[in-house]
Amino acid sequence: MKNMFCKKNKRNFKRAVSPLIATILLVAVALSLAGILYSWSSQNAKETTDNLSETTSNWNDCSAVNLYIDYGCSYDSETGLSFIVMDNSTVEIDNNLSLIVIDADNEITSATFEPDFQNTAMSVKTEDLSNAEDFHDLAEPIKRVKIFVNSCPDKADTTTSCN
Repeated sequence: MKNMFCKKNKRNFKRAVSPLIATILLVAVALSLAGILYSWSSQNAKETTDNLSETTSNWNDCSAVNLYIDYGCSYDSETGLSFIVMDNSTVEIDNNLSLIVIDADNEITSATFEPDFQNTAMSVKTEDLSNAEDFHDLAEPIKRVKIFVNSCPDKADTTTSCN
């Protein structure tokens, strides 16, 4: 009987993980999670700050852009499109310019080209555009001509008279 009682007691009194080791493990896991969370949040905050400063600098550059179409716009299917763009910007425009043309049939034709300002004026002609052939088949009259710097589309100038 004595033997049986001892075996029974040994089964009932098996020891679990010590409370001290369990506490240390919980603290280690909590610190690891806190480190991972800190690393992620600091990286996210840095990216957000970088994006915000880049956007702010773009807004500052865009606020200095002031293009407008001057001296009217002319178009015929043989010679194509031509007009004069004036630049009253306080920054030098060295980015690509975009041109969007809407014809009488509401067809949209567009082109991107390098600026070539002489002082504050630049002549834009169909033959200067890389896709010049697209500008010879427009339905007359041209409804709208829009020009802008690619990085500042909200600073576009538009004309609705192109004869």
